[in-house]
Amino acid sequence: LAKEGFRVTVLDRLPEVGGRCRVWQKDGFSFDMGPSWYWMPDVFDEFFERFGKKTSDYYSLRRLDPPYRLFMEGGRTIDVPDTVGELGDMFEQKEPGSKQQLHRFMEQAEYKYRVSMSDYVKRPSVSLGEFIDVRMV
Repeated sequence: LAKEGFRVTVLDRLPEVGGRCRVWQKDGFSFDMGPSWYWMPDVFDEFFERFGKKTSDYYSLRRLDPPYRLFMEGGRTIDVPDTVGELGDMFEQKEPGSKQQLHRFMEQAEYKYRVSMSDYVKRPSVSLGEFIDVRMV
């Protein structure tokens, strides 16, 4: 809207604007409240391009190792790998047969991502009817 010349006011239910894209500070520590994963980089790139900018003008990404760590009771941690193959191996060690289930899930997820990116993401979102589609069942 601002790009089209409208005056825009951003409101948030929290004292700071940003939702999950904010930083919480307490006792001298800073905590990124953002999403755990960087999903859909193509959507970010396209958004920045609308304003004649590139995401790389504002931030750079680096791969974390491990990309995701779960903290369990008793101080135990589980490092979640970032490749489907390694993730499938980890699942298979915990539950035989789950690697194949993961691959089936990923096939469905890839299809849904492709359909949603090509048909849903850019819809104007003025009614729920826009999002009813038998292909997504």
